[in-house]
Amino acid sequence: MRIRSGNNAGKVKKMLLAATAALLISPLAPSIGEKSALAAATTVYINGRVAQGEVLVRNGLTYLTLTDLKSFGDYSFRYNKTWRTITITGGDSGERFVLTLGSREAKRNGQNITLEAAPLSYENKTMVPVRVAADLFGAELQWDQNGSRVLLTKEAESNGSSTAPSRPSRPPVSPPGPSGPSVPKPPSAPSIS
Repeated sequence: MRIRSGNNAGKVKKMLLAATAALLISPLAPSIGEKSALAAATTVYINGRVAQGEVLVRNGLTYLTLTDLKSFGDYSFRYNKTWRTITITGGDSGERFVLTLGSREAKRNGQNITLEAAPLSYENKTMVPVRVAADLFGAELQWDQNGSRVLLTKEAESNGSSTAPSRPSRPPVSPPGPSGPSVPKPPSAPSIS
């Protein structure tokens, strides 16, 4: 009985190639999972409210979506696909920012500025580092390391009143003890003397 080596040899080569690729990729799997776990563990609060968009942690920087920054004022966002630029206009002072994906170079009201880190695109969303967002929008930035929370707060500019809490609100904490409604005790019977 004779075995054809041509057909089997091709199958064996494919299997060896697949096994080698799996071995080469497997060390990367924990690091991808760690980044996802880290992103899930970090919560961003904007003016006391949890950011609704995605939060991404990459290279030690926390990013959030541009749409979450609309709560800082009356801003509009426009993306130019050809130039990969984001133009942000508005706010009470009518500022204009032009950011370029992947670049630390930007413009503020026509003047060149250098950002601490570049904005990026992640799953078709424009992501901005929280420190850059705080700098651009004039917001206060705090990092609560114990709770893995980023707190961004901006005072309203229009009439000096604040729509934001003076300190970012914390997530609600359940009181100690059993949960659920409490039932009042029935009145005690009068004593007969």
